[in-house]
Amino acid sequence: MAITPSHRATEEHEESFFVSMTDMMVGMLFLFIIMLMFFAMKFSDDSGDLQAQIQSLKEQLALLQGAESTRSRIVNEIGHALKEKGVDVTIDADNGLLRLPESILFDTNKSDIKEDGKIAVKKLAAALYEVLPCYTTNKGLSWGKMCPPTAFGVNALLIEGHTDTDGYKARNWELSVQRALATYQLLIKEQEQLDNMCSPQQKAGEDPYPILSIAGFASNRPVPRQTDESDNAYKKRNRRIDLRFIITPPDEKTLDTARRAIQ
Repeated sequence: MAITPSHRATEEHEESFFVSMTDMMVGMLFLFIIMLMFFAMKFSDDSGDLQAQIQSLKEQLALLQGAESTRSRIVNEIGHALKEKGVDVTIDADNGLLRLPESILFDTNKSDIKEDGKIAVKKLAAALYEVLPCYTTNKGLSWGKMCPPTAFGVNALLIEGHTDTDGYKARNWELSVQRALATYQLLIKEQEQLDNMCSPQQKAGEDPYPILSIAGFASNRPVPRQTDESDNAYKKRNRRIDLRFIITPPDEKTLDTARRAIQ
């Protein structure tokens, strides 16, 4: 588990960059690959090497699309499982996150999870355990579940605490981290196997590392404001816990698996 609170603006930018870096790189790679494919086909001399490069670019593009598709599938599966269990959750598959409002978890300016919130987190733990074994390892071993084949896995699941702009900034930093930590602790208390879920994408020879981590962002990552939304309603939506799913580009072994699947 990694705790990443900060009381300095520079560290705030570092955290924001860390979380969004994967999405930015994926977008840039999409554009770069498409441009290369265009120029390669335009100036093609039908040589074997050039055709092989074009095929490789097509495969990389398919892999990037596969990573995005896998992340969306994970978020939607867990989100819909929570909705079926009666949990108020916002599904944002495009950004790879699930959003839990303060109202079901915490009282204002508190980090102790409410009784109703404990029920919601228990259901969240069950939903995560239903879905994530197909995209993680059990500390390097198989979970033994029947899963559809995929070249991609979860590299990290970040539990993010967020606040509104009211109160002292130092308190908001503290509160956002405490809420994220409280959510993490209750998740593994309800389903201890979640703490054994590791990324399948570590390099050979490396020890498996758990996917769960936490971060506190205070009020520095607000949600988009809706048209004609009141100040109170907007602040309420910003007091939340986000679960952010991160999938990194696969390693060479995973690439080989994906290439065989494409062929």
